[in-house]
Amino acid sequence: MAKLSEPEILERMATAKGWEREGDMLIRSWQFPSFRRALEFVNQVAAVAEKYDHHPDIILSYRQVRLELSTHSDGGLTPTDFSFASEINVLPTDR
Repeated sequence: MAKLSEPEILERMATAKGWEREGDMLIRSWQFPSFRRALEFVNQVAAVAEKYDHHPDIILSYRQVRLELSTHSDGGLTPTDFSFASEINVLPTDR
């Protein structure tokens, strides 16, 4: 997958609800009511990661989860990162 150009990234960021850009990464954090629920969410993210064969950095800290997406092999953001982010956005986070 080819690294996106700056204009392509800016265009896709406009529809990446809840995600922020930090350098060559997409980042997003969630707060959950319990550690158990945060861990359930991480497991759902893992299933998406396996589907895409694209593995984000996941930081789990008690009830908070932070995801960092980037395509390291291409040196930045690719269409896969944005597709992955969109799929994560539909995971349930309110249980």
